[in-house]
Amino acid sequence: MNLEDAIRRLRGEDRPLPWVIVGHGRTVPGWAFRTVFVLAVPALVLATASRTTAATGFVATLALALTAWAAARPAAGSAQGTVVACAFLLLGSPGPFDPATLALAPAAYVVVRLGWWAAHVRWHTRVELAALARSGLRDAVVIGATTAVGTLAWAVAGRPVSAIVALGTAALAAVAWLALRRDDGASGESS
Repeated sequence: MNLEDAIRRLRGEDRPLPWVIVGHGRTVPGWAFRTVFVLAVPALVLATASRTTAATGFVATLALALTAWAAARPAAGSAQGTVVACAFLLLGSPGPFDPATLALAPAAYVVVRLGWWAAHVRWHTRVELAALARSGLRDAVVIGATTAVGTLAWAVAGRPVSAIVALGTAALAAVAWLALRRDDGASGESS
């Protein structure tokens, strides 16, 4: 036996590899995240603009530009840029507090999460529903807390309650910090 044969034998190259069966649960294709993200961006812009007096041409140009950005670079940056643009659009809404923001805030959060998934999942990758459920609980808590703070703001809108506004701002900042203090999407487990 020569040295090469001995090395092959030590590495196990002279034996067939065992059969391995890998199972997985139900999955979502990676292209679905990107597609839904790119469709959600103009939907959020148009839903936000419907609550304002912004010019139709401006809104159409903004929606097309943000959609192109989301399609070219599906990531947290394009999602957050969409949310910031929608926040500026809402400055033109009537009244001290538009109740539609109670629906727009969770929609904006969903756009950001879709942007995160679209950035981290490739076209042909498949994501198990169990992985989505794991982050879904945290997402539901953030959406619920945001909606609660928004409902409180709506209840006191137009009234001089600076202490409650300060408390609501602090609560919203605390929820954002808790949700985003680590790398977005981190499980909290040390590697």
